[in-house]
Amino acid sequence: QKDLEKQVFKLLSNQRAEKDRQPVPPFITPTLQQEASRHFGFSSSRTRSIAQSLYEGSFTKEDSSSEGLITYMRTDSVRVSPEGLDMERKYIQKELGKEFLPSSPREYLSKKSSQDAHEAIRPTSLSLSPEKVSAWLSQEQLKLYSLIWKRFIASQMNNERRNGLAILFCFFDRKQLEYLIF
Repeated sequence: QKDLEKQVFKLLSNQRAEKDRQPVPPFITPTLQQEASRHFGFSSSRTRSIAQSLYEGSFTKEDSSSEGLITYMRTDSVRVSPEGLDMERKYIQKELGKEFLPSSPREYLSKKSSQDAHEAIRPTSLSLSPEKVSAWLSQEQLKLYSLIWKRFIASQMNNERRNGLAILFCFFDRKQLEYLIF
């Protein structure tokens, strides 16, 4: 901080610009583990365990039944089934508005090494929003389910548009500036 106090700053330029950011694809196993660690501090094994419980339906609903909330969570494919894609696009149009929906579905490519045996990790039904199932789930399950649900919805939405500001400046040491002035 003391070094900065000795500096003289000069603004050279500033520019405002809009930037588009494409949505990220739905989760695959490693990206789910990374994001769960980043957001919640879950270890990989903890994330796998919670995801397994969401897949198996290891919770009890009000009517004493259970059902899996997510598709199979051990996958290396970002592919979404046609039924899942249709469900997702209808949800976005109805609940969020068609201005948030691209004219055609987004397609994400899996790595060439991907086995593509299972589709991406996604909710089995978008009618079961995190708010609707919160009473059935533990806090950890709800956090992970919300993360999966939101990422899946976002993956088929229009690009995010951000307003940015680029600032270019230079600085001089005060002692050097004194020599320049005199």
